[in-house]
Amino acid sequence: MTDLDDDQAFGARLRAERVRLGLAVHELAHLCGRVDILQKRYEEGSLPIPADYLQALHRRTDARVMWIVSGD
Repeated sequence: MTDLDDDQAFGARLRAERVRLGLAVHELAHLCGRVDILQKRYEEGSLPIPADYLQALHRRTDARVMWIVSGD
């Protein structure tokens, strides 16, 4: 099992999925109940992504959350 805090590609996949959805940083942050700077840090991989963020991402978008998490 991959620890998300140790997966350097996690943030890059999150960024790629945001771009695929056609959303700006501030738009995805708002949809997931976050401020822009947290979204940027998640995408940079400099801040662990909490489960409630992933739940909001799944509920409010068509994001491929399992791909973001696992890379598969």
